[in-house]
Amino acid sequence: ILIYDNSFVKQKYKSCKKNHKKSNGVIILGMSPSTRTKPSKNGTYARLENWCTSIGLKRWSFHNVVHNRVNSASMSDVDEEELLKRVAGKKKVVALGGFVSRVCTKYKIDHCKVDHPSSRNRNFNDPSYEPKVLAKLKAYLHEYCDD
Repeated sequence: ILIYDNSFVKQKYKSCKKNHKKSNGVIILGMSPSTRTKPSKNGTYARLENWCTSIGLKRWSFHNVVHNRVNSASMSDVDEEELLKRVAGKKKVVALGGFVSRVCTKYKIDHCKVDHPSSRNRNFNDPSYEPKVLAKLKAYLHEYCDD
């Protein structure tokens, strides 16, 4: 497993977030940084940004529950202190995928679980599936979304 300091991860995704504004109310939690050195226009983060745009969510914060190990899905790699600091004061927490949802449950973080937006997620091969995910997200985050 590769280990990165958080500044590398921030720099890596800086180019993805040109129009992105952080939110005091909403945080989206991902699993861990990817091994990719450059974000892809069809990658996970791009899909997440498209989801947020399509439901009218203009402001949201993001944090990987394992923020300094690439492709880790190990509970022992979760930085509990950093995670709890990041979600403190947030009104809505979205967990991307099962692992992140289990982390939230372990640390008693109220959240809404949605499928991970990875292009490898086979649920999205069904064209009718993604609109259901977006409807779930919009229903959960409705007070933060523009109509």
